[in-house]
Amino acid sequence: MDCICDSCGMPMTTKEDFGGGKMNNLYCIHCTTPQGELKPFEEVWEGLTKFVMGVMDVNEDDAKEIAKENLKTMPAWQDVV
Repeated sequence: MDCICDSCGMPMTTKEDFGGGKMNNLYCIHCTTPQGELKPFEEVWEGLTKFVMGVMDVNEDDAKEIAKENLKTMPAWQDVV
């Protein structure tokens, strides 16, 4: 089962990628609590910002903007951002 996280867009290809290890979860392990519940927006945004900084050569402010622009396109955050 190949899906993408409705929160951040991460590909979810193995059971371990899904929040809470639940293959029917719409969200990935990075966007959820250990039980599989979606984390608050600010927490997901912070995590994605750190990820962006780790893979792109950008400062924190630019990474925050890149992360927010990505999250704006995700179903989980349509009414938040």
